[in-house]
Amino acid sequence: MERVIICPICKDSDSCFEEMQENFSSFMCFNCGYMSDTRYRVGSVELVDNMNASPQLVQDLQHHDTNRGIVWFPCVINMGELGIIFPDEDPDKKTKGAFKSTQKTNYVWKYAKVVEIPEEERAKYNNYDKRLDVENAKVYSKYEFFNACQDMGIIKDLKAKDGLSTDT
Repeated sequence: MERVIICPICKDSDSCFEEMQENFSSFMCFNCGYMSDTRYRVGSVELVDNMNASPQLVQDLQHHDTNRGIVWFPCVINMGELGIIFPDEDPDKKTKGAFKSTQKTNYVWKYAKVVEIPEEERAKYNNYDKRLDVENAKVYSKYEFFNACQDMGIIKDLKAKDGLSTDT
């Protein structure tokens, strides 16, 4: 069962969903791009595994949801031929030194498409014929995750969903 919830990160009340399964619930906000799972409790094996597999920026941007007792992360969506959506440091707000986890406002969303590699350049890319064009990724503000998903072609209109209940 799916229901709309209020996002604990951006407080959006229309674009954050809880999908309830038999043994757990997963959460996804299409406004701020954060996701979680009831298995991501502090100290859980699932949370540790997720942290170990995540880039430093994703780890730095984690949010503790004290209401549910879980940790939320900005998601990375890799859809193969459609490309990838990922969080990155805001190039307009970069400060000297490493990203500071206390400055959780200094990030943007990027959508990188898959592009063909010209025949004459393939040797530079281990002879692959396609690659992610991260150098020319489209940039979105931290609350434009939905727009990045639309541009990728994985969602059309979130508001068109029927039969959703609203809860916190």
